[in-house]
Amino acid sequence: MKLSRLIYVFTFLIIANIILAQSDYQKVEEFRSRTAQLSQAINNSISTDELDSLKTIVNYLKKLYEDDKELLDKSLYPENYTSAFQKLENDIESRRVGLSQISELQEEVIALKSEIQILNERNADLLSRIKEYQAIGGKDTKSLTELRNLVDDLRKSLKQRDELVRSIVDSLLSDFIKHPMSLNAAEKQNIFDKIETGNLFYNIEKTVRDNMDFLNVTELKPEDLGELKENQVRFYNIWKKMGPRLADVYIERGQRAGEVAYITNLFAQWNQKLDAQIWERVHRALKENNVQVSQFQDGNEFTRILKEYINNRKLEASEKEFDNFEDIVWMRNLKTDWTPILVDNGMLTIEQRNEIQKAVDEWSELYDSETSIYWYIAIVVIIILFLLIFIPKWKKKNKTLAEQ
Repeated sequence: MKLSRLIYVFTFLIIANIILAQSDYQKVEEFRSRTAQLSQAINNSISTDELDSLKTIVNYLKKLYEDDKELLDKSLYPENYTSAFQKLENDIESRRVGLSQISELQEEVIALKSEIQILNERNADLLSRIKEYQAIGGKDTKSLTELRNLVDDLRKSLKQRDELVRSIVDSLLSDFIKHPMSLNAAEKQNIFDKIETGNLFYNIEKTVRDNMDFLNVTELKPEDLGELKENQVRFYNIWKKMGPRLADVYIERGQRAGEVAYITNLFAQWNQKLDAQIWERVHRALKENNVQVSQFQDGNEFTRILKEYINNRKLEASEKEFDNFEDIVWMRNLKTDWTPILVDNGMLTIEQRNEIQKAVDEWSELYDSETSIYWYIAIVVIIILFLLIFIPKWKKKNKTLAEQ
């Protein structure tokens, strides 16, 4: 209906302008108005049939203004008659490609959205049941086992849902993320349509919030926290590429532009929350092994505090205490369980890890030196005993031989 009215308006204006004489200024302004209306109609089109009709109108206007080409070339600078129609034709083809992509993606996205909805409902149920168990506070073996099973189910379900959301992002926006140039109006409209088709903003926000809620109700193993951190970094890296481009595309649409900023902030909260839990667990691992140090919140603080502890303890600690630290605290806990997670996810640099290792090695050398001194003393004592025992015998034997 809107398209039909648009055609009637164009037809009426064309006939009216053929009948009425116009000044050059009026011709140029009317040309600008008509091409602007056409551009908007192209961007708002929802079918290839509409685009075909708009293509006919573009060709008709092109023919109609052909005699005014010289006037338009001068008046539209830096554009001209040819570039104005070329832009409209490019917009039509761009919109046609976008509609084709949306049509191809719709079935896949609808299926994914259905799966995501099922997983969202399952995750909400699991989270509610976990909170119920925690509120009851059951400590018997059966309750603890059931709680662990619920947490494990929720972790797996969240991972599955997160992968589906990322697949929607890839399906809808992979070309947009890689696009090196700015988008024209038709291409922007294609992006709007793809985002709305995939319900993208809601699904990303839901994913981030659910993962933060999961951290509030669970006590995870180091490897599970490491996997969550890797997923968070991977997802955030996608958003870092996409977010600024989306903000640019949506700059004229206030509400959606605000959602882009809000989701960016949610990602930052998720990152901070996950990092804080990882550092808290590392600190707890030290505390449980009688390593009393202050809290740390990043790789710089962790490295500095642990080196300070080592340097202080090596002045007065026994060799047994060092052996316990090196074997249990450093090798089994930190070096095996935690530093790989910290290094892999950029929370600790390789250089910082090596600094701590060097401090441990220097502590170890103290006892290696003591051991060497003890061995030297033992050897000297053995030599002295040997001389005390055998030299008198040798002298006595030589004396006897001399008397003979």
